[in-house]
Amino acid sequence: MKKNNLLDVSLASMKDFVANTVSVGDDLKLIDLLNLPDVVFEPFRTHHTTAVFFFEGEYDVSVNMQRFHLQAPCLLQLLSDETVQYHSATPHPNATCIILSRDTTNGLVINQSDKFAFYRSVMENPVVHFSDDYRPTMELFIASVREVLRHADNPNRLEAAQNLIQAFFLSMPQLKKAPQIAQSHRDELMFRFLNVLRENFRSERTIEFYAKSLCLSPKHLSKVVKQASGRTVHDWVDEYVITEAKALLRSTDMTVCQVADALGFASQPLFTKFFRRAAGLNPTDVRKKKSLNN
Repeated sequence: MKKNNLLDVSLASMKDFVANTVSVGDDLKLIDLLNLPDVVFEPFRTHHTTAVFFFEGEYDVSVNMQRFHLQAPCLLQLLSDETVQYHSATPHPNATCIILSRDTTNGLVINQSDKFAFYRSVMENPVVHFSDDYRPTMELFIASVREVLRHADNPNRLEAAQNLIQAFFLSMPQLKKAPQIAQSHRDELMFRFLNVLRENFRSERTIEFYAKSLCLSPKHLSKVVKQASGRTVHDWVDEYVITEAKALLRSTDMTVCQVADALGFASQPLFTKFFRRAAGLNPTDVRKKKSLNN
């Protein structure tokens, strides 16, 4: 059977692999993993912010095509619309997931100027390893969130859970506080740019489009993005397009021509030229690696 899309992994598709789910509607869910379903061993796209707390075992996972080795106790942090794939995992993991909607995630960062720093930190460092001495702190945190969510008659349980989550992340020993110099306006624009980029990179690659979407001039957007991230607008756009293209080439049966069309290129030669420039190899080389792995 041909596969022409990246997999979308939802709770519904994992219902046989989870237990002890407590939630506040779709805003926040806490679930215990009984096992990892086969579906996560192929590239899939996340729909929500997800924190996976592993208490035992070892795992190899790719996030946006970057591979990580996880050794419990540890935390895997995933933002929405990221491409993820597990390569190996300890059977029957002792793990708990906290899944948050976009609004709930935004509510964790009270200071608007800290939002970009938060998202950038998670994107650049999705894996956090803890010492064995920190395991009781992880367990107490999970138990506290579970107890708050369990009381469905409490109208403030979402806010209470958000406060617990914020307190845990702020107290993590690995947390490095981001510089606070002239951060507010610039990083808010950067945060908005990344949101627009995630929603439009498959069809829009010009700086003019993103500048217009943010009511900025192309020159101003270029300056803001460079100052906030050290990278250009085109660097960010290229990374998103290349990551999606590699995932489609490796995990679907789409032809190179179909991938080019899905990503808004007028022709396969134009896509190949872009891919070679941005990734340093041909799309067919990625497809060959898939064949070798299979």
